[in-house]
Amino acid sequence: MSEPLKKTRTAFLSVSDRSGIVEFAHELATLGFRIVAAGGTAKLLKQSELEVEDLKDLIQFPDVLGGRLRLSHPKLLAAILANRDSPGDMHDLEKIAMEPFDLVAVNLYPVSEVLQDPNISQHEVLEFLDVTGAAVLRAAARNHKHVVVLHDPRDYQVVLDALREFKQLDPDTRQRLAAKAFHYTAYYDSTVAQYLGEEDVERLPDEMVISLKKAADLRFGENPHQQAALYRRSGARPWGLSAATVVHGKPLSYNHYASLEVAVELVAEFAEPACVIVKHANPAGVAVSHALGEAAHEAYASDPAGCTGGVAAFNREVDEETAQFLGQQYLECILAPEFSVQAMDRLRPKKDLRLVTLASLLLSANEIDLRAISGGLLIQDKDNQTLPQMTVATRHQPSELEKSTLELAWRVAKHGKTHCAVLARGAATLGLGCGQTSRMDAVRLAIVKGQERHPIVSPNFPLALASDGALGVQHIHEAAQAGVTAVIQPGGTSEDKDAIKACDLRNLAMVFTGMRHYRH
Repeated sequence: MSEPLKKTRTAFLSVSDRSGIVEFAHELATLGFRIVAAGGTAKLLKQSELEVEDLKDLIQFPDVLGGRLRLSHPKLLAAILANRDSPGDMHDLEKIAMEPFDLVAVNLYPVSEVLQDPNISQHEVLEFLDVTGAAVLRAAARNHKHVVVLHDPRDYQVVLDALREFKQLDPDTRQRLAAKAFHYTAYYDSTVAQYLGEEDVERLPDEMVISLKKAADLRFGENPHQQAALYRRSGARPWGLSAATVVHGKPLSYNHYASLEVAVELVAEFAEPACVIVKHANPAGVAVSHALGEAAHEAYASDPAGCTGGVAAFNREVDEETAQFLGQQYLECILAPEFSVQAMDRLRPKKDLRLVTLASLLLSANEIDLRAISGGLLIQDKDNQTLPQMTVATRHQPSELEKSTLELAWRVAKHGKTHCAVLARGAATLGLGCGQTSRMDAVRLAIVKGQERHPIVSPNFPLALASDGALGVQHIHEAAQAGVTAVIQPGGTSEDKDAIKACDLRNLAMVFTGMRHYRH
């Protein structure tokens, strides 16, 4: 157990977040603490009629460089770092006429909030950085056996309660507060590092620190027994799905975010007005059209059962016509850059529907994929490429309509769980086989789902099949029997020649993309 906090103990206070600091300081004084404070904190406490010693008077050093050196004086750091069990340390304090500090409460200027301003310059950001305050916190945390370190106003009451009841803090509480302080300074440093290194070309450095700040507690995770929260990356203003705004309905759940991420990434692939409906993080229906309402209708019609209870994403403002159709379906979320006033009026009566706006659907070029494994993280570049090339491998050339259908099917296959096969007609999907352990099962599932729901296929709209991985002869045979006229796949395997022969035999067009899109 640490030594008791006696009435002669000294507290040092210097805070940017002044929440509760006046009350905290008065309570410490009541408990017999001598109060030392710096800068604006000292001024505030003096105005509250509390007896306070100003740090600059104690260390006999003037404020220079606008006060940026205030907390870096050796006398202050020595009084925090001194080991009470070391006669040498205590003798050194006597030589510089300093007494040890027993409690330090310091917090730093909230640079993460400053960085949310899109118009702030780098010079202004650097002016806000608190270097010396972080050093004081680290020093106090290092010496937590003798020094209680605080940065979070929410911990003030915990400390006061312990001091009133036990006259001291137990070692576990001291260690917890020290760990919290180190987390705080590490977060602060990594936020600045992410801001300054935003355009860094080194994608996978030897050491990586990712700075995140909690944006919201979620009701639960994938299942009700799992806790969950949404975190945003620090070092920049909010962007991507984490910056989306719920303009109507209940807060988004963990599963909503997981499905919306797929929907947003997929709908951003299209330049034309598009609708993407996703359920359980797999595409259920996708369509493009000159009219957004028609795209919504075609996407939903591709798999009404699979789309029911899903989330929908659009790359255009949702208008009244589109909203009228959506209002007749059961969807849990609809995301779009904006909703017209008339669309909001149409959809607002649906109390269980969440309407979400996201101004920009563009992905960052520096975005990375993270996946937790036991004891670590897997990190990779985001799969931002879609169609670097389209090489026709067969004698039969795809028509312009077939090309556009192949492109749509390929974009959808990229975002389905592997193995994924997509059957498409015209500008909409007909059947999707996602998340299958066998590629043949994925192809057959896409075909079966398409044929069951759309038994009559107009010859004016060719059928196209896309696969996120390579197809062989048997897959081509299945596709041809289903009436597929054009196929798109990565290619690049030993089965390519046989697959090409199989297509030529059946007068199918086949396109190689030269790029695989596995997704797990």
